Amino acid sequence: MKFYFIRHPETLANKKGLIYGSGDYEYTDKGREMFEAMPKILDAYKFDRIFTSPLGRAKKLAEAIGKHRNMPVTVDDRIREQHFGILEDVPYIDAHINHPEIVKRLFGDIDNYTVPGGESTNEVIARAADFLDEIKNDEGAVLIVTHSMFLHSAMSYILNIPRNDMWHFKIDPCMIVRIDYRNNFGVLKEMIPYEETDSMYIVSIENSEKLW
Repeated sequence: MKFYFIRHPETLANKKGLIYGSGDYEYTDKGREMFEAMPKILDAYKFDRIFTSPLGRAKKLAEAIGKHRNMPVTVDDRIREQHFGILEDVPYIDAHINHPEIVKRLFGDIDNYTVPGGESTNEVIARAADFLDEIKNDEGAVLIVTHSMFLHSAMSYILNIPRNDMWHFKIDPCMIVRIDYRNNFGVLKEMIPYEETDSMYIVSIENSEKLW
């Protein structure tokens, strides 16, 4: 199985530096640019199915890709972003100042800590594992439109990376992450920031076999 993960386009919450998961925000101007560009950029990739988080910032992009490819889109609640409880909609800076212990434990005590009113990172990893186990041994390729914390969790699981080490990956809006999985072993093949996709798209149209 080839997994193509994409984080949703940039939102106003991203630009404002907010912690958010369960809520939704509109795209920024850059986010709208990403939304318009990604369906065509993905012409360079072959995939058989599209899955998406139910949250609007991911679902809108998945539906646009599906419409462009004339493919159905499957919404799966397990792909949604982490719920950050009392930290929802709080600026990162304010959270570090006003809730330093909660922030420390949220990202450092993955196996045991649940943010008040929200989910633990361990619960997100369990959701990711449950979803991925259903399809990881299938043939073909899938596109999964999702969120930062879910994608970190999925990468930790499918690549068998220690949970506290998954923060070494920086996943920006509309980054494409490709993971190949075969014989119970996952390999990270590509992490492509949105800013690099335009030139890649041009090259891939000219010679897709050389690029992919």
